[in-house]
Amino acid sequence: MLKFLFIFLAFAFCFTNSSFAGESLFYGIHQQFMSTRAMGMGNAQVAVADDEYAILFNPAGLPQIEKSKFNLFIRAGADPDILDFADEIDKAGSDENKIKDVIVSHYGEHYSLRGPSIGALYANSKWSIAFIPADASVDVSLQKNVGPALNLAAYQDSTLAFGRAWRLRNMRTGTFDIGFTSKLIYRAHLDKIISIAAIQNDKILEAGDSNEGMTLDLDIGTMWHLPNYSSGFWHYMQPTFALVVRNALDYGYFTNLNLYSKDRNGSPDKLHRVVDLGSAFKMPKWSVWQTQFAFDVRDVMHPNWTPKKGIHAGVEFLWEMRPWWKGGWRAGINQGYWTAGFTGKIWALKLDLATYGQELGTLHQAKEDRVYMFTTSIDF
Repeated sequence: MLKFLFIFLAFAFCFTNSSFAGESLFYGIHQQFMSTRAMGMGNAQVAVADDEYAILFNPAGLPQIEKSKFNLFIRAGADPDILDFADEIDKAGSDENKIKDVIVSHYGEHYSLRGPSIGALYANSKWSIAFIPADASVDVSLQKNVGPALNLAAYQDSTLAFGRAWRLRNMRTGTFDIGFTSKLIYRAHLDKIISIAAIQNDKILEAGDSNEGMTLDLDIGTMWHLPNYSSGFWHYMQPTFALVVRNALDYGYFTNLNLYSKDRNGSPDKLHRVVDLGSAFKMPKWSVWQTQFAFDVRDVMHPNWTPKKGIHAGVEFLWEMRPWWKGGWRAGINQGYWTAGFTGKIWALKLDLATYGQELGTLHQAKEDRVYMFTTSIDF
């Protein structure tokens, strides 16, 4: 099992493979960046965006940051069923019929790895910077193409981003914020079918086959906070509405540094220009609790978008016992599947946990993949 599991992890680190033929069938929406906090509350963050990750969700949220924040993190997530599948493949050895039987018995199943993701972020109420040198993901589905095979889609993004925001005030209609994030991204991408012969002969890692390239793109975000009413429904819900155009340029890749594959010149999957719409409703603070609800429609215009894949909703219950001891509980719906999350922070040490389901099927056939994710960070 360890040998085959290493193969999956090696895709995340090295993006090397051989004996591939044809394009895989990946119907999900690859999230360029994922936050464990966000996934715990259904990935509904467009109108929340009130921490150092605002630069990656909605830069217009930066003015909500009351004091400077710095976060150094490592994140990973996985579908735990991948361990059982890897063990079955390992036990099949090099026997072609046994490998085929394992794959056939798991037709229609999907396994995901997200990570490792490491990075550092700094943010204040006006500007922010993020450096994420490694953010990998691997998605493997088992389908019948010409014959039994593993369909693999893998990404490795390295990102350097700078965000800037401005707050415009209007006493009658509330507060309007606008911001942008410029980002330099180097992406390596695989989208291939692994044959039984490649598994049988242990030749998966022989030669480079990833497409890679560097691009510069721009996110443009807006956020509208309604006035603080002294009474009535809006006093207790304090609404915020947001709109983000993500990857506004979306022109492709301007150079290939051949970091992962020396002989390939193809371009990786584009970032895809998408539109995110969001709303958040924050209740007045009570005792140690601060509660907010969020509802987003995300990734509109993505080629794999469906109404189900676009819907995100969540609730967050934050608590603060002391300035050095705080945390939160979360729940939500991500692409039609339940999510849950937890945060605990003591001094500068922070732990985030989440589980979420993601939709990887087509418009006519649903397919859930459940992932468990954690992030450990130094946060101050």
